[in-house]
Amino acid sequence: MQPLGPGFHFAGRQTEIRPAADSPDKLHIRVVDHLENIGDRKLQSLEVRLPESPNFGTQNLHVTIEGKEVLPEHSSFIDPRMRRAAFDPPWEQKQPREIVTEWELIPGSSPRGSVAASAEGFYIADETALPLWQTPVGVFSLGSPNPAGEILAVLAPSDFRILAPGKALKRQKVLPGNLAPQSFHIRPDKDFLPYVIAGRYWELVVSERQGAVSFWTFRPIDPDAGKTAAARLSSSVHALADFFGPAFKGKTTVHIVEAPGDLPPEFGELDDLHTDALRSSLEPLHEKAIFAFGGASFPEGALLDSRAIAQGVADEAVLQLAEYELARTWFGWRVRPTLEAQIMMGRGVGLFGLVIAAEARAPDQRRRMIASLVDRYDKARAIAADRRLMEPPFGYSRAERISTGYRAALFLVELEDLCGHDNLRAAFREMVRSRADNETGYEELRAAVESASKRDLAEIFRSWLIRPGIPDEFRGRYATR
Repeated sequence: MQPLGPGFHFAGRQTEIRPAADSPDKLHIRVVDHLENIGDRKLQSLEVRLPESPNFGTQNLHVTIEGKEVLPEHSSFIDPRMRRAAFDPPWEQKQPREIVTEWELIPGSSPRGSVAASAEGFYIADETALPLWQTPVGVFSLGSPNPAGEILAVLAPSDFRILAPGKALKRQKVLPGNLAPQSFHIRPDKDFLPYVIAGRYWELVVSERQGAVSFWTFRPIDPDAGKTAAARLSSSVHALADFFGPAFKGKTTVHIVEAPGDLPPEFGELDDLHTDALRSSLEPLHEKAIFAFGGASFPEGALLDSRAIAQGVADEAVLQLAEYELARTWFGWRVRPTLEAQIMMGRGVGLFGLVIAAEARAPDQRRRMIASLVDRYDKARAIAADRRLMEPPFGYSRAERISTGYRAALFLVELEDLCGHDNLRAAFREMVRSRADNETGYEELRAAVESASKRDLAEIFRSWLIRPGIPDEFRGRYATR
């Protein structure tokens, strides 16, 4: 079969992650990619999304092609991470290329806190943290950003526990510097995108009928609190999997991991509220989950900051934060929101996960959770007005993302009310099935819900996506009585 356009085959990737030699708060990453030109012409260059985001920075970045260092040039005004790597000489048909990307990753303060490193542990829970090769431009072009096979090697102190996707291989002997390599064989068609959690953790595993929950903390936690939290979270993940569809084929163990240090709360902090009256009006059961603690997601797991663990894993606020992060297994790891859909398909789906989990506990809990989200939205909007749900490339302020994120969750509630629980469930399951390991946005959501419900949703999408505020009819439906 002859190719009809430019293209490449991504044969394999070997990634090595270790603490930087000069500092425990930085990570050294080395990625070796093996590609083959399988297109119908020579390739002069390829585009690659290099690892850099508001969540972290990079330094000492080096890219070599067949041992020759190159300087990738910026190729996009919209996404500064996009670079063009030129081939000199041009990449001939049917020829392989070895491309090595090496850099030091510097965790940064951000609304997500998805990368961190310290002497006690480190983690990378960000799907943008490794190079992503782009398919060449063309109708019949070929090329996948996912390698056919991948080996992830994590070098960490010998007393660190390590969690990563794929099949864990036998841990190797300790190297100089007390670093013991642990490798994982990742199958992109069956496993999640690469991530790593490593640290000097205590472990408590609680087995529940709907699946085990494993707690990794820097100090032992109360076993009774662990059992209470495990019962709640295993039930919540079961409800999320029933609504969104299986995130992964196989037995699930939910991981709740203490992050090394405090994480910036995605939905603000109590200090962000500008009046004592507004601060005192927060509902203790729900609101501190959004304002007091920080968290981050990884597949079938949640990272919680040290303040959340100190509050107690069975605390209602902490449980809601964990549920929010766990919901992002589906829309964040299994399906990746596009840049403009980060608020709706990221924050919005995560918060909507609280509604799904609440309804699974008791039917009346759904209304209570939605009323709580409306209240949170109103308080957030008093600080910063909400904006369009389609976030532009230049982004919104942190406060605007908070209020707009709440409206995104309420929009999904509106879709469920209008189209029916079963139809929205069918739409989300189809999106997870068909868009797995790919990006998705509001267009795919609308198409899936219209297909499932047999309804024209153009007007409701237009209204909620563009206009700020929520309709009076919706507000009246969930007014606190």
